[in-house]
Amino acid sequence: MRIPNFFIVGAPKCGTTAMNDYLNQHPDIFMATKELHFFGSDLQMKNRISQSLYLNHFESASGEKIIGEASVWYLFSETAAKEIKAFSPDAQVLIMLRNPVDVIHSLHAQHLYDGNEDIADFETALALDHERKQGHYLPKSVDFFRVPSYKDSVLFSKQVERYLKVFGKENVHIVLYDDFAQNTKNLVQEVFRFLGVDSAFTIKYEPINQNKEVRAFWLHRFMKHPSQTVKKAIRVILPVRRLRHFIMTILFKLNIRIRKRKAMQPGLRALLKKMFSKDIQSLSELIERELSMWLK
Repeated sequence: MRIPNFFIVGAPKCGTTAMNDYLNQHPDIFMATKELHFFGSDLQMKNRISQSLYLNHFESASGEKIIGEASVWYLFSETAAKEIKAFSPDAQVLIMLRNPVDVIHSLHAQHLYDGNEDIADFETALALDHERKQGHYLPKSVDFFRVPSYKDSVLFSKQVERYLKVFGKENVHIVLYDDFAQNTKNLVQEVFRFLGVDSAFTIKYEPINQNKEVRAFWLHRFMKHPSQTVKKAIRVILPVRRLRHFIMTILFKLNIRIRKRKAMQPGLRALLKKMFSKDIQSLSELIERELSMWLK
């Protein structure tokens, strides 16, 4: 049984889905199902998988040089880096970063879509960050017992520093979303070179994981969190499981549309830039990259 030797550890909403799919096209790279989240024992996940089930995701890997997986909350986790190192000592790590102000705005939309947020207004949800950390106003979530705080999620300097210390700079490759979006092909080829595979291999580049907007929020929440009473009633009305699944899938798709995210209010953006400015400066020094464009 082969174990993973490559991990995309985050951050969320920084292009990891696209990168995962592009890398998976390379004949020397095998990428398992995304978001397994086996590591990170401090993450309060509802459905943590066993080691045997985790390893099953790599059973179909054969002669590939790189065996990888991508789970975006590994970067946020305080324990995942050491756990991954203990499990796969020679592993290589890819970290993808983005302006934290844009990340939390996009993350809110993703949480709504995934069923991990119950407040549709971004500014209102963000204002509850502190209370939620204290255990109040917690959203009814599909994936988490307690959803990570928006603001804490994007304090990247300490998160990146953990991985650099555990794995060493030579085994950690960092990609900025700005660069990835503007010059995708070159950035993917850089990752190929980091992993030691043929960088000339041709990849099919297509838009992946575009912003999704919920048409009827109440219907979306209903489908994500049906009560036991409703579940029982639906099973009586529609006893055939395959038919139930088909109808729910159609309703779910009809209730979603691809649309550009509504712009953040300028005042809130300015406030968040100021809030994250110190951490951005620390990150800039840590990774030796100019990040002043995030504060303009």
